[in-house]
Formats: sequence, structure tokens, C-alpha cells
Amino acid sequence: MNDEGGRREGRQRAKTDFRFDDARLCFAFAGTLADRGADVHVERLVLPEDLSRWCVESGCTTAAPVCTEADLERARALREAIQRTGRALADAAPPAAEDIALVNGAAAEPTSVPELSADAASVRWRGGGAGAVLSMVARDLIALCDSEHRARVRICGNPACGTPFVDTSRAGARRWCSMKTCGALVKKRAYRARARTTADGE
Repeated sequence: MNDEGGRREGRQRAKTDFRFDDARLCFAFAGTLADRGADVHVERLVLPEDLSRWCVESGCTTAAPVCTEADLERARALREAIQRTGRALADAAPPAAEDIALVNGAAAEPTSVPELSADAASVRWRGGGAGAVLSMVARDLIALCDSEHRARVRICGNPACGTPFVDTSRAGARRWCSMKTCGALVKKRAYRARARTTADGE
């Protein structure tokens, strides 16, 4: 999985750029709709070309697949099923049957295939198109549900975010989907609020 490290193509990362920091594949995909807790959401999968780009940037395939409007519609439906299932896991509640059926249907498709280079120094993923990548995303959620980490699913503590994440910290006290984004933002806001309070008291 790619880590943009806060920048892409030599520029400051924009709100519409995909996020992969500290995220499982399935929840990185759920994060393609940002600011779920805010009044205005940020849709990162606006066009089929955006889905094609996510497929590559996620590391699920090497060659960008040609995506259609139908692929985009299926991708968004899977994304929302993953989001709702993640929230159900965080609430220790049973997920909706229709969401599980949608995830299982996506996972049933063939995935991309790893191919080892001749010198065994690198791997590239080939074949399958958007359906193969969505299958990998759905299978990642299934693997999570079949692991002890299902009890570690949380919802980001940034009220504007709402993205699920897996708390793998030893203390089980992680609050943010990523310290590089939501954690840093909330701490910055808290610092500014304290500074204003101090200034007002002078």
C-alpha cells in the first residue's frame, strides 16, 4: 500500500487526495468519502478516472484499469457497505445483512495476481480491472472480521471525519484514523483554543 507522506507529485497534499496513512485497505477505501461528520462531505471518487487512480495508488494493481460509470457506482456502493460494517464493528453490533451480501459478492470476483520479477526484487500486480481491486478490498474486510482485530475497530475521534480504523496500539487507546491528518488537526485546534484562552486572560 502506498504512503503519500503528506505530499503527492511534489506538492502539498490536497483534501481530494487519497489517504492511506495508518489504514487497512478496506478502511482506506471507506475514506474516499471524506468529512462524513461535517455538513459538507468531500467525494474523492468523482469520476471513473478517480477510481482507476485509487486502484494504482492503493498498490492493488500496477496498471491503471479502465473504469466505467458502472464500476464507479459499484465501488461507491461497496464503500458505503464497508463504512457501515466498520461502524457496526466499532459499536459491537451486527452489521446489516444487505451490506454483508454486497461485500461477499464483491469478494467473490477474481483478484489481481502478483507477479515476481526475474531477480525476485520486486512484485507487480496484474489483471482483473476494477472488479479485481474491489475484490481485494472486500476480502480485506472479510479477513479483518475473521481476526482478533475486529474488536479493535474504532471510529475516528475527529468529529468531522467518521472513518473507521483498527486500533493496533498496545494500550488500545488510539483515537484517530491517522496522527498525520486527523490527530494533528485536532491537536492543532486544541493548541489554538488554549492560546486564545491565554490571550483573553492577559
